[in-house]
Amino acid sequence: MHRRSKALFGVLATVLGITLTACGGGGGGGEKSGVPEGSSAKGGTGQESPSARPSRKPEWGPALAMGRPAPKLYEPQNTEGGKFEVTATKIVKGTAAQAKYMYWDQTRPGELKGNTPYFVYITYTLKEGKPQVANPDLGAHAAALDMNGVKVAERPTIHSGFVEGGCEVPPVYMSWDIGEKRTLCTVFAGDESNPPARLAWDTTDMTTVEDYMKAASWAWTVQ
Repeated sequence: MHRRSKALFGVLATVLGITLTACGGGGGGGEKSGVPEGSSAKGGTGQESPSARPSRKPEWGPALAMGRPAPKLYEPQNTEGGKFEVTATKIVKGTAAQAKYMYWDQTRPGELKGNTPYFVYITYTLKEGKPQVANPDLGAHAAALDMNGVKVAERPTIHSGFVEGGCEVPPVYMSWDIGEKRTLCTVFAGDESNPPARLAWDTTDMTTVEDYMKAASWAWTVQ
């Protein structure tokens, strides 16, 4: 009888211990688990579990230098065919006088504003396919972004940027041939106090800041 009572007491003690552990050891609802703060449950290595990690701010990939082509080919929608190698060649910073001539200082709602024009030269080389449109506005696919992926300069929709010292009027082409290379100029209206940091190539599958930052882009280097 004495042995059975002792065994029964051991069982009760074990059950009671399990119950107390499940309830947090009797220390109240605010008690933390046994894993130290900043450590993982696998062995206290200081690594956080995936669910505990804060969302990371998107970061740019390495910038291409002016004159370096993007590593992939692009098929602009407005050419209706053809895949191009795209190379940003130079960016020329304009003057406030040029900006005023382009009427960027108007205050009407919806008017483009900016005190600094940027004349961006991009070379396109046809590598595959056959464009159905010979003279598309390929500069429409360029985007001027800051380090947060925000557009800080826009292309004017009314004025082409063909001012004295700015972009030259391009010749009229009849067609594209494989291997043919053309350098075209497009203008951006920017603000000298907040210049762009990257020149990116805008495609239809780019819908978020992360999309731009993961794709090829050039360091915004002006002359």
